[in-house]
Amino acid sequence: MRLGTIHWVPRKSGRGRPVALTRLRLQLAGLAVSLAISALIGAAFLLGREAGKRHRLTGIGRTEAVLEGEIYQLNARVDELSARLVDIAEREERIMLAGAGLNIDFSSLMPGESDPGASPGSNLFRYIDDIDLRLLLAERLAEAELEAYDSLAGHFLGITEELRRIPSIWPAEGYYVSDFGTRIDPFTGAVRQHQGIDIAERTGTPIYSPADGVVTFCGWTSGYGLEVIVRHTSRISTRFAHCSSVCVTVGQSVRRGDLLSRMGMTGRAVGPHLHYEVLCDGVQVDPDNFIIRSGSGRSVF
Repeated sequence: MRLGTIHWVPRKSGRGRPVALTRLRLQLAGLAVSLAISALIGAAFLLGREAGKRHRLTGIGRTEAVLEGEIYQLNARVDELSARLVDIAEREERIMLAGAGLNIDFSSLMPGESDPGASPGSNLFRYIDDIDLRLLLAERLAEAELEAYDSLAGHFLGITEELRRIPSIWPAEGYYVSDFGTRIDPFTGAVRQHQGIDIAERTGTPIYSPADGVVTFCGWTSGYGLEVIVRHTSRISTRFAHCSSVCVTVGQSVRRGDLLSRMGMTGRAVGPHLHYEVLCDGVQVDPDNFIIRSGSGRSVF
């Protein structure tokens, strides 16, 4: 059914062309316009979704960059803290050696180990904040330990002279054969008090001063044989008996580790050995209370 006619005039030719309008043509034209609009809407939707994806990916990339920066900083702080703790351990070893067996435990100051299986959960930033807090506490505790050890080291430096005069090392190499206290006398078989310790080794084995001091006696004494006595402090002296020879003179100053005499079996002895005594205010005390041990059964200078 013809509804009318329209004239279309091209620009180039200038000659008009009549176009008949029918219901079918109008319906087809409307359908074409609808399809074009739908295509435009679909294209716009797809372009918007792709743009959203790119925006989200850009946001994730920024988040990853921030997380990498946070983790890098935490890793650097962990390395620094580890270096501090190694420094503490080295200082501790030096101080313990200087302290002749002094043992101070600072382990209770350190925080307990965290659960290695703990998960950061959904909030990764909160997990990192928790790590940062624990590291901050550990850093403060490490600083406190360093201050404590420095204070202790300063104390030991102040009493270095006194420590050098404590008989804290073995006076000779050899086998530890008799300790301080009651024992059966090898000559009489009776139980009697043994006033020192015995270290057995071959005749001529060197005997060293266990601490700084001054030689106060060199000579023969009944029972002790050839002996040397060294005064270390106003209260502490040491005696070295049954020597085969003496290598120092009365009044001579000696340092820890200096050669005093050589092992023998002079005096009341059944074999070559050193009878070693520590005297405090003139009274024999157990030398084991002063010696820093290394190994068992055998003395190590």
